[in-house]
Amino acid sequence: MSSLRKKIIFAFSLSNIAILAIALTVYADLTLLRDQIVNSEKLRQFLSATQQVKNHEEILLLYQTPESYYLLAEQVEHTQKLFTEYRSLLDAVVGTQQTRKLNDLLEEYRDQIDYLESLDTSEHTSIASLLSDLSQEIWEIVRRVTIHHHESLSRNAHLLSWILVITLAIVIFMGVISALFVSRQVVQPISALEKQLDAVADGKKNKLTLVSNNIEIQSFVQHFNNMLYKQRAQQSQIRHQEKAAALGVLVSGVAHELNNPLSNISTSVQLLMEGDSDPELSKQWLSHVDSETERARRIVRRLLDSVRQPKLQLQSIKSSDLVNSSVLLIHRQLDPSIFLHIEDVADTPIKVDRERMQQVFINLIRNAVAAGASNIWVFGEPTTWADSSPEDIERVQGNLSAVSSASQVMLFMIADDGPGIPEENLSQLFTPFFTTNKEGEGTGLGLYLVEEIIQEHDGCITVENRETEGTQFLIWLPVAQEEAA
Repeated sequence: MSSLRKKIIFAFSLSNIAILAIALTVYADLTLLRDQIVNSEKLRQFLSATQQVKNHEEILLLYQTPESYYLLAEQVEHTQKLFTEYRSLLDAVVGTQQTRKLNDLLEEYRDQIDYLESLDTSEHTSIASLLSDLSQEIWEIVRRVTIHHHESLSRNAHLLSWILVITLAIVIFMGVISALFVSRQVVQPISALEKQLDAVADGKKNKLTLVSNNIEIQSFVQHFNNMLYKQRAQQSQIRHQEKAAALGVLVSGVAHELNNPLSNISTSVQLLMEGDSDPELSKQWLSHVDSETERARRIVRRLLDSVRQPKLQLQSIKSSDLVNSSVLLIHRQLDPSIFLHIEDVADTPIKVDRERMQQVFINLIRNAVAAGASNIWVFGEPTTWADSSPEDIERVQGNLSAVSSASQVMLFMIADDGPGIPEENLSQLFTPFFTTNKEGEGTGLGLYLVEEIIQEHDGCITVENRETEGTQFLIWLPVAQEEAA
């Protein structure tokens, strides 16, 4: 187990050390090149001094004046001083042997100048050839030294350019290696964690697994899993409380729904027990008792249907087949004055429990009929949540996260031309035992069951009034990934 921080520090430290070493190497080469340039300038001065010796020598032999002699002697002395000053440089360039030879030549030339001073003017010609030979040899040696040094300078400059190119390549290489190291040790584990987090968010995983031996990532995984455990515990507690609350609502609803028929039955029985009622009236009361009893049975049956939740029998069904089969089941129960319009419903396959989803369409069509609609339209098309989401998102019921994350969804619309629903009632339609029907005409569980079934299929539903008249229900069901592809 290692620290991510230490790995990053190691990677950058290694890169910095390599860059520092290269920088020092380049600095040393640049310093050497600078010194060579300075030495080149010194050699150029020495070469110029030897050239001036030859020039003054020619003037002396041409005019043979005392002034020309002193100028030559002065130039030779200046050249010897330069030689003494640059001797170590000359030794480094051409070696001590050549340097000694050059020194001997300068000494001999100076001796000949001194000897020339003791001669008459008429005798100067006798040593003119010797002086010329000596000065030429001196100049040639210095010229060769200068050329050799320039060649060395050129080679070093060329070498330095290659060193700079190689240095740049090494720096780039070290940068790439460091980037790959950081990517392998940091980016890849984080990317793997990101995928796992998405899987946890989608419900495909219930915890994170280790993707690296880095201390920081291991600590993150451990703390995140602990958080998930605590969250699930809290959710379990919340669900328990919600079940208890729902049970209370159910009991309250049962008591409320059964209270009216039981009260009517009790009243009718009391009147019958008086025994002095008209036989025809007694018969009406008995009939009323029977109808109220049947009403109570229906209430109980619907309540039982609401709590019984058999396991879904999922199968791949074409959307058009689902709608057509649902309409076929309900169509014969409708009054001939009710018109069902099946618009273009796509054949997009969806995985649903056929019977449960048929119950959804049948309940919605029955509600439209009960509301007073004479025309009902059913429509369906594949789309995406982003392209079809309603403006009033707060009214959407069901598993919104599953729908919004699906790559493709099937959108169904059941619309009618009824009177519509008051705005204050729209947000309560899916609440258990809420109904807009007259007393005794419903339990208020139909739309609640519709929302429950749709949520079981990871879908969602909403209701809104149409712009013209009537109401429309919108249902989104995720299309399976293999189907959507």
